[in-house]
Amino acid sequence: MIDSRKKYQLQASVAYPHVGKLVEDYLNNNMSNRTYVARQLGVAPSTVSRYFDNVSLQLGILWKLSLITNHNFITELGAALPVDYVTPKEQELQNQIKTLQEQIEGLQKEIEHQQIEIGVYKNIVGK
Repeated sequence: MIDSRKKYQLQASVAYPHVGKLVEDYLNNNMSNRTYVARQLGVAPSTVSRYFDNVSLQLGILWKLSLITNHNFITELGAALPVDYVTPKEQELQNQIKTLQEQIEGLQKEIEHQQIEIGVYKNIVGK
Protein backbone atom coordinates (compact mmCIF):
# COMPACT_ATOMS: atom_id res chain seq x y z
CA MET A 1 0.00 0.00 0.00
CA ILE A 2 1.24 3.50 -0.88
CA ASP A 3 1.53 6.01 1.91
CA SER A 4 -1.08 8.63 0.94
CA ARG A 5 1.29 11.37 2.10
CA LYS A 6 3.79 10.33 -0.58
CA LYS A 7 1.50 10.09 -3.61
CA TYR A 8 3.42 12.97 -5.17
CA GLN A 9 6.37 10.61 -5.54
CA LEU A 10 4.52 8.41 -8.03
CA GLN A 11 5.78 9.14 -11.51
CA ALA A 12 3.34 11.10 -13.58
CA SER A 13 3.10 10.80 -17.35
CA VAL A 14 6.02 13.26 -17.50
CA ALA A 15 8.89 12.40 -15.19
CA TYR A 16 9.88 15.12 -12.78
CA PRO A 17 13.46 15.85 -11.82
CA HIS A 18 15.12 14.41 -8.74
CA VAL A 19 15.46 17.64 -6.77
CA GLY A 20 18.04 16.32 -4.31
CA LYS A 21 20.25 15.21 -7.19
CA LEU A 22 19.82 18.59 -8.88
CA VAL A 23 21.03 20.36 -5.72
CA GLU A 24 23.85 17.86 -5.20
CA ASP A 25 25.10 18.27 -8.77
CA TYR A 26 25.07 22.05 -8.45
CA LEU A 27 26.94 22.01 -5.14
CA ASN A 28 29.49 19.48 -6.44
CA ASN A 29 30.20 21.61 -9.52
CA ASN A 30 30.03 25.07 -7.99
CA MET A 31 30.55 25.06 -4.23
CA SER A 32 33.31 23.19 -2.52
CA ASN A 33 32.27 24.12 1.03
CA ARG A 34 29.14 22.21 2.04
CA THR A 35 29.77 23.08 5.67
CA TYR A 36 29.21 26.73 4.78
CA VAL A 37 25.90 25.83 3.10
CA ALA A 38 24.83 23.78 6.13
CA ARG A 39 25.77 26.61 8.49
CA GLN A 40 23.77 29.11 6.43
CA LEU A 41 20.77 26.77 6.46
CA GLY A 42 21.13 26.21 10.20
CA VAL A 43 21.44 22.43 9.82
CA ALA A 44 24.16 19.82 10.21
CA PRO A 45 26.29 18.95 7.15
CA SER A 46 24.82 15.43 7.32
CA THR A 47 21.35 16.94 6.85
CA VAL A 48 22.49 18.67 3.68
CA SER A 49 23.86 15.32 2.48
CA ARG A 50 20.49 13.68 3.23
CA TYR A 51 18.77 16.30 1.07
CA PHE A 52 20.55 14.77 -1.90
CA ASP A 53 18.63 11.51 -1.45
CA ASN A 54 15.24 13.24 -1.49
CA VAL A 55 13.28 13.20 -4.73
CA SER A 56 11.48 16.30 -3.50
CA LEU A 57 12.49 19.17 -1.21
CA GLN A 58 10.35 21.75 0.52
CA LEU A 59 10.06 25.06 -1.28
CA GLY A 60 11.47 26.83 1.78
CA ILE A 61 14.64 24.76 1.59
CA LEU A 62 14.99 25.43 -2.15
CA TRP A 63 14.41 29.12 -1.52
CA LYS A 64 17.15 29.27 1.13
CA LEU A 65 19.53 27.21 -1.01
CA SER A 66 18.93 29.57 -3.93
CA LEU A 67 19.79 32.57 -1.78
CA ILE A 68 22.87 30.92 -0.25
CA THR A 69 24.29 29.67 -3.55
CA ASN A 70 23.13 32.61 -5.66
CA HIS A 71 21.54 30.06 -8.01
CA ASN A 72 17.80 29.92 -8.73
CA PHE A 73 16.84 26.27 -8.23
CA ILE A 74 13.17 27.19 -8.43
CA THR A 75 13.54 28.67 -11.91
CA GLU A 76 15.65 25.70 -12.97
CA LEU A 77 12.87 23.35 -11.92
CA GLY A 78 10.27 25.57 -13.60
CA ALA A 79 12.26 25.47 -16.84
CA ALA A 80 12.08 21.67 -16.74
CA LEU A 81 8.28 21.76 -16.75
CA PRO A 82 6.71 20.81 -20.07
CA VAL A 83 4.41 23.82 -19.78
CA ASP A 84 4.82 26.99 -21.79
CA TYR A 85 4.79 29.92 -19.43
CA VAL A 86 6.29 33.33 -19.86
CA THR A 87 7.09 35.21 -16.69
CA PRO A 88 6.31 38.93 -16.52
CA LYS A 89 10.05 39.66 -16.64
CA GLU A 90 10.47 37.47 -19.75
CA GLN A 91 7.50 39.22 -21.36
CA GLU A 92 9.06 42.60 -20.63
CA LEU A 93 12.33 41.47 -22.20
CA GLN A 94 10.51 40.10 -25.24
CA ASN A 95 8.75 43.46 -25.65
CA GLN A 96 12.10 45.26 -25.38
CA ILE A 97 13.59 42.96 -28.03
CA LYS A 98 10.65 43.63 -30.36
CA THR A 99 11.02 47.39 -29.87
CA LEU A 100 14.77 47.23 -30.52
CA GLN A 101 14.25 45.10 -33.64
CA GLU A 102 11.77 47.67 -34.96
CA GLN A 103 14.30 50.44 -34.25
CA ILE A 104 17.01 48.49 -36.09
CA GLU A 105 14.73 48.04 -39.11
CA GLY A 106 13.98 51.77 -39.13
CA LEU A 107 17.67 52.63 -38.92
CA GLN A 108 18.50 50.18 -41.72
CA LYS A 109 15.90 51.86 -43.95
CA GLU A 110 17.33 55.25 -43.04
CA ILE A 111 20.84 54.06 -43.95
CA GLU A 112 19.60 52.73 -47.29
CA HIS A 113 17.88 56.06 -47.99
CA GLN A 114 21.02 58.02 -47.09
CA GLN A 115 23.16 55.75 -49.28
CA ILE A 116 20.86 56.53 -52.20
CA GLU A 117 21.15 60.24 -51.45
CA ILE A 118 24.95 59.97 -51.31
CA GLY A 119 24.89 58.24 -54.70
CA VAL A 120 22.78 61.05 -56.13
CA TYR A 121 25.15 63.69 -54.71
CA LYS A 122 28.14 61.86 -56.14
CA ASN A 123 26.48 61.85 -59.57
CA ILE A 124 25.78 65.57 -59.30
CA VAL A 125 29.33 66.37 -58.23
CA GLY A 126 30.70 63.96 -60.80
CA LYS A 127 32.71 61.66 -58.58
